[in-house]
Amino acid sequence: RMPTKTLRITTRKTPCGEGSKTWDRFQMRIHKRVIDLQSTSEIVKQITSISIEAGVEVEVTIADP
Repeated sequence: RMPTKTLRITTRKTPCGEGSKTWDRFQMRIHKRVIDLQSTSEIVKQITSISIEAGVEVEVTIADP
């Protein structure tokens, strides 16, 4: 399991500088996973042809033995 990267932004709710000091907190988490496969090139082609949601990045590297 790889570490989860957490990005945090804290900002004032009011657009001007007046009023009560209320804050909004926004957080984005980036999860990474590594899957190590030992298979034929046909199976790798099938895996890479799977449709994935927008915003999900997939990186495939092939290492020769």
